[in-house]
Amino acid sequence: MLKHVFSVVGFLILLAACSSPPPPPPALPDGAFLRIRSFMKQEESKSFLEDGSGSREVEVWYATNREQEGVFPAASVSFGKALVEVSDERSVGILPSRIGVRVPTPLEEWKKQLGGSIEWGVLVFTHGFNVRFEEAIQRAAQLAVDLKFQGRVVLLSWPAGGNGGLLAQTLINRTYDLNRRHALSSVEPATQVLRELSSLWIPMQVVVHSMGHEVILPALSRLPTEAGRVVVQELLLNAPDFDPDEFRKILPALKAVTGRITLYCSDKDHAMTASKKVNHQERLGSCIRQEGVDVVNVSEVDDPGLTGLGHGYYASRPVLTDVRQVLFGVGAKQRLFIRRAPDGARSDYILRK
Repeated sequence: MLKHVFSVVGFLILLAACSSPPPPPPALPDGAFLRIRSFMKQEESKSFLEDGSGSREVEVWYATNREQEGVFPAASVSFGKALVEVSDERSVGILPSRIGVRVPTPLEEWKKQLGGSIEWGVLVFTHGFNVRFEEAIQRAAQLAVDLKFQGRVVLLSWPAGGNGGLLAQTLINRTYDLNRRHALSSVEPATQVLRELSSLWIPMQVVVHSMGHEVILPALSRLPTEAGRVVVQELLLNAPDFDPDEFRKILPALKAVTGRITLYCSDKDHAMTASKKVNHQERLGSCIRQEGVDVVNVSEVDDPGLTGLGHGYYASRPVLTDVRQVLFGVGAKQRLFIRRAPDGARSDYILRK
């Protein structure tokens, strides 16, 4: 009788084991595998190699609150598309030589065109201090080509640059003050543009440089949050000319709408040293650790020496190589040419030579 009872119990245990679903597979960090597979699918569907014609035409979709031929704010945000001719023989990081036609586009048509990027998403770029509109368009095209980004590239441009006078260009402090006022007044227009983009429900990657952080970071922090929704997959901060204390205040709001934040900095950035003197406050781009942010020191691969500023590294081959891996979804510990910073350092990681 006892033997019979054990047999029944054993049968029930076996039956339960057979009917139970298998345990779920372990989660992959940062969704890395799925995103790499997605990028590989891109490369199979469209070649990034030059076709031998000598150049290619790159579309840059823009949104700007600047007078496009000047440096002052416009009454409203304008939208459009620019065609940029990029030479196959251009070196990595070098700006394309020529901008073709610029086509103003109504907002709804602009959104319709970008909404077709649901599979690959959009790369949003915002420039820094003292950058002409034409140069900003060229830089957006350079980043798209050098990163081999297959989705749409969007330039979110604000009124940067000098007022055209030789004296103002010479007195850099005057130009800096003018640019910073325009950056602060551009937060609300930038917020409007980011809201329009987020309404498309397409994957978004955001790359910012220098004083452009005064525009983009507050704008992102103002976006409405929805449970479980990431508006920006990757937020890449490059040489941020931004108050670290203010960054800490808005960081919870930034984390609420972003999947991951990567901050590239350099303790040899002369522009950050100059900005510290002007603002009487250390700048985020000088390397300051932040909770929940991957802070990467790039000074080993971008030593400015005696004549350089050490401020434009975001467009260089070493940093673009790392950014490409970030866009794949690879965590800092697994990326090529990254090593952990020593205890007590002002960054989490160091980009190796």
